[in-house]
Amino acid sequence: MMDQMEKTIEASIRELCLGENFAVLATQGESQPYTSLIGFVATPDLKYIAFATPKQTRKYFLLEANKRVAFMVDNRASQPGSINYISAVTITGNARFLTEAEEEDHWGKMLIDKHPYLADFVKSSATALVVVEVFRYFYVRRFQEVAEWVPQ
Repeated sequence: MMDQMEKTIEASIRELCLGENFAVLATQGESQPYTSLIGFVATPDLKYIAFATPKQTRKYFLLEANKRVAFMVDNRASQPGSINYISAVTITGNARFLTEAEEEDHWGKMLIDKHPYLADFVKSSATALVVVEVFRYFYVRRFQEVAEWVPQ
């Protein structure tokens, strides 16, 4: 059973992941980390995150080589008055490219529902859909309070 603090942390993570539209994706390759800005969607249970990427990009090739990824989602755009109100979450997990039409339809619809302006991009044959199984969330607020949460 979750205690009140864990429920508060989960609610804060949920608010960021379901409320924000963009994340910074970190991949690893060529002995260097690489980051990309992405539009994403998270499942309501926070166990999965999906995004789309062109197939002819560094991001795509790095994901092919190494499925371990991290994301950062934050609310700094909605908190311009004080850094003390900014919160962020780092999310770690393993990525996989979708290859079955039924899965592509399901996740593509979720992405388009959240990001209607990406419809043509998501449906393009030059685009790969990626789903990340989330392992862990690291939630930070006030630049010093850090909590770890694992979706059940």
